[in-house]
Parts: sequence; C-alpha cells; structure tokens
Amino acid sequence: MAGLRWVVERHVTVARTAVATVTYLLLATAFVLGVLWFALPGEPRWEPAVNSLTLVAGMTGLVVERLSAEAERRAQVLTVIRRELERNRAILADNGFARAADDRPRAVFARLAVSAVDAALVSGALDRRRDAVLVSGLHRWRDTVQGFNRRLDLTENMSVLERQTSGEREVWDAAMRLRGGYVATTRAQLEELLAELPPPR
Repeated sequence: MAGLRWVVERHVTVARTAVATVTYLLLATAFVLGVLWFALPGEPRWEPAVNSLTLVAGMTGLVVERLSAEAERRAQVLTVIRRELERNRAILADNGFARAADDRPRAVFARLAVSAVDAALVSGALDRRRDAVLVSGLHRWRDTVQGFNRRLDLTENMSVLERQTSGEREVWDAAMRLRGGYVATTRAQLEELLAELPPPR
C-alpha cells in the first residue's frame, strides 16, 4: 500500500510540474513573438499567435494555481492531523496513564483529541481516491476515540460518583492496563494510522 501511495504522489507531482512547465513555455513563446511583432510591424501574423498563446497560458495557469492550492491545503491538513495524533500517542504512551503520582488508581484521565480529524474529514482537502485508505482509517479512529473517551467517562463516574472501594478501583485499573485491553488496542490502531500518513516534509 505504501508503494501504491508513493506512485500516486509521484504522479500528482509530475502532472503539476508538467502543467507548470507548459504554462511557462507558452508565456515565454508569447513574449518572444510579441517582441518580434513589435520589432517587425509589417508582420500582422504575429498578433493571433501571441493572443492565442497568451490565452492558453492563462488557462493552464489557472490549472497550476488550483493544483498548487489543493496540494498546499492537503499538506496543511495532514500536518495538523499528525500533530494531533502524536499528542494522542503521548497520552496513551504515558506509563502513568492509569496511575496517579502516588501509584494509586487515577480518578481523572486525560482525553484523546479528535478535533483535527473531524475538521479534516469535512474539509474536502483529502481526495476520495488518492487518500481513500487514509480517510477510512480516520473514520475508524474517530469512532475509536469517541468510544475510548466514553469508557473513561464511565470509569471516572464509577470511581468518583459511586465511591468505589480501593479493591474495586484496582479492578478497573487492571482492566485499563491489560496487555491486550482497550488501551493497548487503541495504541496499536493509532500507530497504524500514523504509518498511513505521508512522511512530513
């Protein structure tokens, strides 16, 4: 999948470069013909050529600007997503995630953020075909974060509102720290999603 993503990225970059090159060549040719037209006023054939080349260069220039704007917007969105995911990784990787400083089970937990992912999914900056795998992964991650944060809400309610005994809190704490438990699977899903993101530039 990474190889396919590299091919798509390469294709988009080559296409954008090719269109930009054609635009600059057309503008340069129109400029040369314009100079010749000015230097040789007795040659009326230069006028339609200059006008046609300038018009075509203007249209291809619009394409270049659109492609560049889309690429810049996508790069910004991916940067924000990566930053948020790395903050979430730091929360999940915290050795004291389910423990307070005095080594007792925590009553309050840090929540995972998902605002950047939400914004990216509705922004339209990610292409349906080019980023299909990434978009699918972001949707799954969004659902996972919502479920994860709800579980933390329930854990806090059980710990604080229902005045659990220390033994009951230890049971909840052990469930949070299971090797194959919900926290561990959330960490694994996060690492997979980070691997799907293009490398930062």
